[in-house]
Amino acid sequence: MKRLKTLLGYYIPTFFEMQIDSTDDNMVISKMSNTDATILFHEYVHFLQDFTTYYGLNNLYVQSEYIHSVVNRIYKNGKQFVVPFKINDNDDNLLLNQQICKLTAGDTEEASVYSINEIMEITDDLIKNPHINDIQSIVLNPNGDFRSFGALAIMESMAYIMERLCSPTGVQYSPDYPYRAAELVAQYYNKEFGNDLFKVLALCDVSLLNSNPGVCFINIAKKISSGELVINNAEELYDWYYNQPCSITHSSPLIFRQVFENLSSQVCQLLHSYIHDVPEQDAYHEWINHLINFAKDWRTNDKYFLLKMARQDDLKRNDCWGYTISRVGSPLMRNRLNHYFKLPYEGMKEGEDNVEIFNAIKEIYKLFSEGKKDCEMLKWCCNSPKSTPNELCKIAPWKKCNEDPLCPYAFLWKHWNLKTYEPI
Repeated sequence: MKRLKTLLGYYIPTFFEMQIDSTDDNMVISKMSNTDATILFHEYVHFLQDFTTYYGLNNLYVQSEYIHSVVNRIYKNGKQFVVPFKINDNDDNLLLNQQICKLTAGDTEEASVYSINEIMEITDDLIKNPHINDIQSIVLNPNGDFRSFGALAIMESMAYIMERLCSPTGVQYSPDYPYRAAELVAQYYNKEFGNDLFKVLALCDVSLLNSNPGVCFINIAKKISSGELVINNAEELYDWYYNQPCSITHSSPLIFRQVFENLSSQVCQLLHSYIHDVPEQDAYHEWINHLINFAKDWRTNDKYFLLKMARQDDLKRNDCWGYTISRVGSPLMRNRLNHYFKLPYEGMKEGEDNVEIFNAIKEIYKLFSEGKKDCEMLKWCCNSPKSTPNELCKIAPWKKCNEDPLCPYAFLWKHWNLKTYEPI
């Protein structure tokens, strides 16, 4: 499981989980130190990348399809099933999608000082399927300090640029790779362009609006270097990208807005499908709607929104960040003391902080994919009046389905009709 991290925090993509290395028990941004607020901001940018970019939405789609596929296969395999759960066929293109996600992610192995002397595009063969035979990826310094430049390095670079632009007094030093990887790659092709943080930020963002961000980043950088694409300011890069035709398998080319609208609607349905017909979980569905509606509004009606946020250099007075929090709140956050928090969105009722559901989804995902049989939500549940922590949490949390009230893990296990099924 990938983590997007700084030295002082991390964010787990697709599961909306954030760790902040702070002892602050209030998480009131205006009262936090500049350093703590900046750490929070960095991880919050990763949260935004999760549901406002094509790449992030696609990962959410693939993860959800995996969980749905495993559950449906469990129903057909008898009352016991082996974990990690092995899928040996690509009948539903699940293995293909997972392979593509892994190849396009790249790596984030840190290097304090990193320079680039060669960039190579390589081709990887894909699992046999009727749609696509291979995929390209980017290698930096193939004969030296090798790195695979993909979505993860671009996401970290983008968040670090946002730190420096929005919080110059709170930013902390980060290693060249992956946190300056995008700048270094951009400078390799065009020094002037690569030295302009706003242009590199825009290039990071539009690359994440593509299914293969690393290759997209390189292709655009080459066009700029050759003079084929002339970008006078960061906004012009969005203007150009939004007018490029997007090719999707089995469909005619569409403009970006249409592609984004279609994928975000699909992901919205999949996230809602984790829970259905449970009135007590209405707050979960409301939050999903807030996320997707905000993402659609940003990408279809305000394409320069990220640049507007980046052009404000006082983080605690940044009205774009404040507006974002008012619209979508935050994921579940944890500080150094293992205390949990959530920034509320405007109009959110007290007690509607049940985004711990995604933590439970993560735990079941890890059971299926890694064979992990304990539940790491134990500390959360020990501080929750609605949960019943006991020894089963450490060895077989799925057996808690008969308890009242149900913990988030047991609720999902029962809700997904897995009560009579047991992993071995």
